[in-house]
Amino acid sequence: MNFQSEASFEVLFKTYYSGLHAYALRYVDDPAQADEVVQEVFAQLWEKRSTINIQSSLKSYLFRAVHNHCLNLIKHQKVRETYRTHVEANRAEFQVDETDSMIEVDIKESIMEGIASLPKQCAKVFRMNRLEGFKYREIAEKLGISQKTVEAQMAKAMRRMRVYLKDHLPLLLLIMADFFR
Repeated sequence: MNFQSEASFEVLFKTYYSGLHAYALRYVDDPAQADEVVQEVFAQLWEKRSTINIQSSLKSYLFRAVHNHCLNLIKHQKVRETYRTHVEANRAEFQVDETDSMIEVDIKESIMEGIASLPKQCAKVFRMNRLEGFKYREIAEKLGISQKTVEAQMAKAMRRMRVYLKDHLPLLLLIMADFFR
């Protein structure tokens, strides 16, 4: 199937979304996470549309991509849970002091600076999704743009934020959960 145009890609999305979402739910057991997984698969497919070479059927490729994303998400969650358990068990070592608060403020400022460095539309989409909790579909409706545009803007924002915040990554892992609540 040719999915080079937005219209054909939208047909592809509508054709496979519900089946992929149901498949992802078998692994992540959370509709919002399943939605994120499927949207990320489609966003990556859209980004790589000019260079991707699918050897199997497109349907098989999509289900395998969702499967792999789910496994990666589960692995990431296990790492976070192991870390959280470690912190709980060693709470005395992780007592918050003034230095920790200053570091947290510094990182939050860096995140906000990173968001401010994004192109206007990209920053707005990123804020709505990551800080305000809107789903891609809701963002598209509120901004009057296609869901594919939202997905592309989020992918662009995530790439830039990773680069912008790469020096803060170890500290970000410590406070990220609190910042994005």
